[in-house]
Amino acid sequence: MNITIDGKQADITLEQEKTLGDLLSALESWLRGSGYRLSGLRVDGETVGEASLDRFFNRDLATVGTLDLQTSSWAEHAIQSVLSLYGAARELEQSAYAEREALRARWEAMPGARFLKSEIPDLWAMADKTFAGEGAAPGVLRGLLEERLRELEDPRRELAASEALVEALARRLGELPLDIQTGKDRRAAETMGLFSALAEKLVRIFNLLKIEGLLPENVTVEGVPGYIGEFDSTLKDLIRAYEERDTVLVGDLAEYELAPRLLRFYAAIKA
Repeated sequence: MNITIDGKQADITLEQEKTLGDLLSALESWLRGSGYRLSGLRVDGETVGEASLDRFFNRDLATVGTLDLQTSSWAEHAIQSVLSLYGAARELEQSAYAEREALRARWEAMPGARFLKSEIPDLWAMADKTFAGEGAAPGVLRGLLEERLRELEDPRRELAASEALVEALARRLGELPLDIQTGKDRRAAETMGLFSALAEKLVRIFNLLKIEGLLPENVTVEGVPGYIGEFDSTLKDLIRAYEERDTVLVGDLAEYELAPRLLRFYAAIKA
């Protein structure tokens, strides 16, 4: 069997694979390790689409003459999947409430929806709630998707664009106990919400840089001095202290724990 990947001859040694499905599963696992996914397939010159894949899956490899595979990077797949959701959100925004279920079923059948469900589950869950009429409005969802597209298309640029926000938020964390003491509860709650959202954004950008090979191989999420785990536990302590109106503990956690860690985490990724 002659196998090509993105038009180049591939030297692949078969082991236990007996069917085309076995081979595709093995290739998909191998590609995942290098940050790529299968995006196209031709068997003996015939293009295999989503609808006809099942027909080929159980085909004996001995009956396959040529296998031509196309691949895309994880980020390329993610961008296309987010764009498909963006289009569905726009359509949902302009549709009647009674049409929601049909739109939801059509979107969930798309490859992009399946990719999001397995690879970016928070976006899939957000979309699922929006289609059900329980989550963010379609217009709000589109705004969130625009931010995620900027991250996927150019994580380095999005990281640089976040620097002023990181510095401003670090200052606001230092002002948190005073906001509580002076009755500025809305601003205090907003500060905590902004911190949570920004910390999640920095983690996403870090992971994208790793996936795209833009960080050294020896840098891992765990190796960025435990900032991610520290954020989670300290934020929980801060929320608990805030609910108990313990302004002294809120001040200590915000000014001496979260703010410095946020700045160090940003600096570690940027460096």
